[in-house]
Amino acid sequence: MAKEPTPPSTREDLLQRLICMQPVLRHRFRATIPADAQASMRETMEEVTASQLEALMLLHQAGSAVSMHQLAEAQAITPSSATQLVDRLVRLGLVERLREDEDRRLVRVQLSEAARQRFEEMMRLHLRSLAAVTDQLSDGDLRTLVDLLARLAQPASAGHPA
Repeated sequence: MAKEPTPPSTREDLLQRLICMQPVLRHRFRATIPADAQASMRETMEEVTASQLEALMLLHQAGSAVSMHQLAEAQAITPSSATQLVDRLVRLGLVERLREDEDRRLVRVQLSEAARQRFEEMMRLHLRSLAAVTDQLSDGDLRTLVDLLARLAQPASAGHPA
């Protein structure tokens, strides 16, 4: 007797599966990073919040100093919140403030050299981890995954719930 096909999952079932996959994926990523590298990353970033890490990533991607206004806009936060965020990163020695000679009111921020080196090492480890975790995917599957995640990363369009 033939086995009946399993009915397709409902959207709620799929979302539940997605929730359950998150910790498993996090553990798989961690398992690909050597213990000494994990310890170094924890030591470097243990005091850094998610918002601060996002700011560090933005500064790293920019490759040069950005204005406080640009940083606030990129993170969708107020200028005063950006100032507080940068104050903490300066205290941690992760970013430097630069003043413009022409206009001392204009403040730009950039990663400190030590932070840039640590961040680049973390990015190399993260890239190796991603490569290991996604090794079982074909190039096409990986492209589809990246495209789908990019769609999720986009702001919700008008008329569609966030």
